[in-house]
Amino acid sequence: KELRRVDSARKDMEYFYGEGWEEKIKPSGATQRYVARIQEVARDNPKLLIGHQYTRYLGDLFGGQMMGGMATKSLGLSDGKGIDFYKFNDIDD
Repeated sequence: KELRRVDSARKDMEYFYGEGWEEKIKPSGATQRYVARIQEVARDNPKLLIGHQYTRYLGDLFGGQMMGGMATKSLGLSDGKGIDFYKFNDIDD
């Protein structure tokens, strides 16, 4: 539960694009191909995704702390808005 990012990503998307962002923003072709490949591997040989999942979460969890700070500074964000994806409030330091 502590590592799930969907709700955080949705909150950030709404911050940047407003209500109804799901209808305004469409995944790029590259993103669509990436998702299709993940779904294909998950269906055909899901064990291959263990390394991918580990790397994603390791990068999001540890690199995310740095990325959240960088995004705040470079995008001029305030009050911690727009960086919920990089916050892991349910994990003790």
